[in-house]
Amino acid sequence: MTTHVLLVEDNDVNAYLARYVLEDAGFEVEWVTDGEQALAAAAARRPDIILMDLRMPVMDGYEATRRLKADPALRDVPVLAMSAQALPEEKARALAAGCSAHLGKPIDVARLAEQVRAWLK
Repeated sequence: MTTHVLLVEDNDVNAYLARYVLEDAGFEVEWVTDGEQALAAAAARRPDIILMDLRMPVMDGYEATRRLKADPALRDVPVLAMSAQALPEEKARALAAGCSAHLGKPIDVARLAEQVRAWLK
């Protein structure tokens, strides 16, 4: 069974890098570009894990994560926040919204698949 990763990222370059690394590692990646699309995608097909950009148009990652965690069918899906803002306050805000962890940007392509696998166990 293939692991379904929902990638929520509005930057094409970041999305391309993440998809390339994750698909090369054997994950199935579904890509959407904002939090509103993430909610719809997760409702249509429950992902195994979500990589969530925090700063996006339409609906940001904080609000999308709060809404995902309020849904009983999705609340146990790990949400890994992705943000170039690595300040402690940003990480704390992501965790308070319901994210499981915070991954800094630029994406560490050497460790991304490993970090995703760690949260799937």
